Amino acid sequence: MDAPLMKGVGLQRAFGGIRAVADVDVTIGPRDLLCVIGPNGAGKSTLVGLLSGAIRPGAGDLYLAGERVTDRPMHHFCRRGVVRKFQGTNTFLAMSVRDNLVVAGLAVASYRDSSMRDPDAVLDEVGLSADANELAMHLPHGERQWLEIGMAMMCQPSLLLLDEPAAGLSANDAHRLVRLIHRLREQCAVLAIEHDLSFVEALQCETWVMHRGQVVRQGSYADIAQDEEIRRIYLGQGVIHAAH
Repeated sequence: MDAPLMKGVGLQRAFGGIRAVADVDVTIGPRDLLCVIGPNGAGKSTLVGLLSGAIRPGAGDLYLAGERVTDRPMHHFCRRGVVRKFQGTNTFLAMSVRDNLVVAGLAVASYRDSSMRDPDAVLDEVGLSADANELAMHLPHGERQWLEIGMAMMCQPSLLLLDEPAAGLSANDAHRLVRLIHRLREQCAVLAIEHDLSFVEALQCETWVMHRGQVVRQGSYADIAQDEEIRRIYLGQGVIHAAH
């Protein structure tokens, strides 16, 4: 049996006396789509930091396609196809939409010694073909999110990590993002951390619930939304709705 795309065993990370991630096991397959939810301070961002190589675990091990990468620097994760999109947009505002993609693609092609992805094909994937020559600074918030996701896809990811991708989006843009993410998983695994539970519900994917540094539930959103213990965890943090 082939090794999973990414595997974490007994991952731990503390900051001072606070255990942000406490003995977490993670297995991600090549085309998995996962959402991580939980109250503020649950450890979601720290977990993604560990999976991206930005944070080194205090204990436990990480494997990429069977290779132990626990102590490897962040650029090693990037070169192995782990690409992270942060919550805020981070684009070259004075450059065209297409040129943003070209810059992202050239950087990856140079260190992988491979051909660059066709930026026009990626523009089509993320629905920005009509804006190819527009300056990034002129795009509305939702379309800047698509652009940054397009830049991530130019990096030819095997695992795409999305940090609150629905933040600040209108309902229409959020639905558009759901469709985009389902298309992206045809090329790579996608893991998103998200606070917008209606967005998570719409994704209809495996959902992990974090609380006090641990993954306390895994399963479909519909099942998790019916769990009284999860409702208690979210009490005062917003209502968790059952899927219809």
